[in-house]
Amino acid sequence: MGRHSKAVLTGAGIDRRDTGYYSTPEPVAEFFRRKLLSLNPAPKLVFDPCAGRGELLAPFQDCGARLCGFDIMDMQPGGFFEFERRDFLLAAAAAPDSNGLPDADIIVANPPYNCHEHDYLREHKKRFALAFGRGAALNLYSLFIHAIIRSAKPGCLIGLITFDSFLTARGHEELRRFIRRECRIHSLLLCPTDLFRDQGADVRTAILVLQKGPQGAQRIEVAGRPETTAGFRQVLRTDAFRTCAPEDVCLSSPRDRGEFVVEVPQAVRALFAMPRLGEKFPCKTGISTGNDRTYLSRERREGFSVPFYKNPGKRRFYTEPDAWLRDDYKTAAQNRKNFIIRNRPYIGRPGIACSSMGVAFGAAILPEDSAFGVNANLFPKEKNRWWLLAYLNSSLCNYLVRGVLLRSNMITAGYVARIPVPDMPAAVRQKLEQTAREAYEARPGAAELPGFIEKIDEAVFDACGMPDPDRDGIREFCAKIVERT
Repeated sequence: MGRHSKAVLTGAGIDRRDTGYYSTPEPVAEFFRRKLLSLNPAPKLVFDPCAGRGELLAPFQDCGARLCGFDIMDMQPGGFFEFERRDFLLAAAAAPDSNGLPDADIIVANPPYNCHEHDYLREHKKRFALAFGRGAALNLYSLFIHAIIRSAKPGCLIGLITFDSFLTARGHEELRRFIRRECRIHSLLLCPTDLFRDQGADVRTAILVLQKGPQGAQRIEVAGRPETTAGFRQVLRTDAFRTCAPEDVCLSSPRDRGEFVVEVPQAVRALFAMPRLGEKFPCKTGISTGNDRTYLSRERREGFSVPFYKNPGKRRFYTEPDAWLRDDYKTAAQNRKNFIIRNRPYIGRPGIACSSMGVAFGAAILPEDSAFGVNANLFPKEKNRWWLLAYLNSSLCNYLVRGVLLRSNMITAGYVARIPVPDMPAAVRQKLEQTAREAYEARPGAAELPGFIEKIDEAVFDACGMPDPDRDGIREFCAKIVERT
């Protein structure tokens, strides 16, 4: 790619990528006002620790509370609230009895959307890790969530709109535990991917309404991800939420990592009591070249004749190699520290290669005498390979991965190993095997693939006893997986 400016500027010339500032949409700000004031009609102080221009404080102007905001930048918010140019994170990281933070009844925030590579985090990471824990210091938004909860007084209400990767990402396991341990969850709502598109960002975000203190048995408002912002506005305006018990919004098995799940049917959650892929079949990663240009060729040529598979992506059942590996790769591993061969006994064995990047999850046959990359690869015995291939390409498995286990675009072997494997009667396995073999021989393109998936889905859904409404919901999710994930 050619070098180009990555700045995304606001009308006032603020670089969104550098500052992480994205203005909170008005329907979200109004929802926070209505929801939080319904829980506490007479707050004395409403505080925003990353106030920006005050979009989240503006709706509270007529509630009789004192309004206060911090920010490391002065964006000329207009004077309707008390503004202090101050670093909230550094203040919260100080000793609790000396940070001088506002004694808020309500805290609202749209934390900066900066990643772990930002200079600010590099400079202060050790300090934040010491104050909040290593997991909290992964990025700015997770730091803000942790710092806000820690600094809030008992009973304080907290309204957040933020990246939703904390819901499932392994690195945020401790943050999820911290939220559940320290707060009651009132609302967990997934926002549409186009909510910030007019500001130059397609981001997956979520709304959290919390209250400092124990959860108890109170039910939680939840909403799955709508396809569009227009639909989301209607959901917020009419409070069109479902409610569920606290235990229904997370995976609580010791084999899982406390992932937050939103509107996942009971029949699907029940599958997580079943054996997992990694318990039944070897799930392995392979070769990390450290430099694909040196060790991989796009075409088979002299010196590069080992088929190499690293991410089937949208290619299911059958796929050509992603590249060709150097014939002397074993020697390269001895001489280069960044060329790593993992699980050597499995290199060259036939198996199943699973996708690692892209939104939809899928799998393809890994032929014998091939090498494979750092994506997940499964090595069942021959009698299990074909029905398992069919299951991995089912709509149910696609939903288990993207609707439950992981909402980001990259899935590692650790997540694949945790996919539940329903009990499949012999007749069902036989039907799945036949369909997978037919699909492999047909090498289906985008037009032909749905026919094979439909046959697989019918067998898998029947074997799981999946209710018809849940089948329809899973199919709908997969049909619009980019918008729904």
